[in-house]
Amino acid sequence: MRPVEKLLLIGSVVLITCLAFEALATTNAMPTVVAALGGDRWYSLAAGMVLAGQIISTTIAGWWADKNGVGRPLTFGMTMFSLGALAAGIAPNLPVFIIGRAIQGIGSGMIMVPLYVMVGSVVSSERRPLFFAIFSFAWVLPSMIGPSIAGYIVIHWGWRPVFWLIVPIALIALLPLIPILRRMPTREHDGTNPPPAFFAALLTSLGIVALQIAGGLQNWPMWIATAIGTVLLIIGMPRLLPKGTFSAQIGVPSIVGMRVAVMGALVGAEFFLPLVLDRVHGWTPSQTGWAIAMGSVAWTLGSWIQARIALWERRKRIPLSGSAFVFAGALLVVTMPMPTVPTYISLIGFGMMGLGQGLAHSTSSDLSLGVTPKVKHGDVSASLQLADALGPALAMGFTSVALSGWADLAGGFAPYLPASLVSLTLALLAMLASLRILKLDRRTTL
Repeated sequence: MRPVEKLLLIGSVVLITCLAFEALATTNAMPTVVAALGGDRWYSLAAGMVLAGQIISTTIAGWWADKNGVGRPLTFGMTMFSLGALAAGIAPNLPVFIIGRAIQGIGSGMIMVPLYVMVGSVVSSERRPLFFAIFSFAWVLPSMIGPSIAGYIVIHWGWRPVFWLIVPIALIALLPLIPILRRMPTREHDGTNPPPAFFAALLTSLGIVALQIAGGLQNWPMWIATAIGTVLLIIGMPRLLPKGTFSAQIGVPSIVGMRVAVMGALVGAEFFLPLVLDRVHGWTPSQTGWAIAMGSVAWTLGSWIQARIALWERRKRIPLSGSAFVFAGALLVVTMPMPTVPTYISLIGFGMMGLGQGLAHSTSSDLSLGVTPKVKHGDVSASLQLADALGPALAMGFTSVALSGWADLAGGFAPYLPASLVSLTLALLAMLASLRILKLDRRTTL
């Protein structure tokens, strides 16, 4: 491995480790946050607002990186991420907390795209699968200790320090990347306006927020908010992702479509995991931390397995295998909201979902860059990161509405069941999109 590749690997792993710790720790703290600030009806909005922010900033990040290089968007992203975490940590009420999470999402959406662009520019095609596998490995330590540490902090010190503590860690994580940022080529700004997709991203984010708000409402206000959110999504999403994404057109569109669905299936389930274990099964934050860790470790195992497969024809089959694991696991996770069913059944399913995600996610990054010219790596990296945010955001939005409607119809039976059913549906869609990836040609370009 060349020195510049080693430097990029070290810096990226440190930064991703930081982001992973934040994501997993705050997920475990979220049930306590909503209980203190607003109640379970607003859980989707509080937990998912960060994803709405990511959708907007990721659209800008790819364009910004292609036009000016990776330094400015990465620095801006770290700044916004830190400011948002501080705002969430000191929030006196739910609206301030939600604004802080939105700012934090804008920052995190600006961070990962530059890292993908650097990998595409610096790392050889033979070593890219290894890099993306190691990126997933960077989640191992945070996944093992992050949720448990968050649980301990919540029990003994409250939920606010979970957000404060991430700020100094985030700033320190940027330091190893400074030398390589100086080596990256800079580009002169050509004076063009932000990409047309920005408007589509704004509409999509507003649509998702409308759905999440709808979940906190009842009766006709809920249906009005749902209708508004759905219309905004119908207008915005087709213009946001590569053309042909929702029809799984062969090439990058089918890869991105698969990634939207598979990310929504797993992360949508993960967001509600601590809430269901707490409210239905009476688990403490420390106990739910270990459940979240299990899924992340399984994700890492799947990433390691896919990195061992080098032949292009075999790699094209990995997303289908991964999606199948996610679907099979989601079938078991359906039992989690049922208090009479042993929790170990659903937790085994959640581990299977993590394994499948590790197979599909890392492979999709490598396949997308492998079929795309370097000059378009910023756009493709942005599409992949948009998929990572859009899938869970859609899962959160539709789950929020489904939970509200289910509460009025089911009479108290398995009140969180719609969350599992939404994940199951998305896993099925991921499998269907993966079938199109089997026909992928290495010479395909955007």
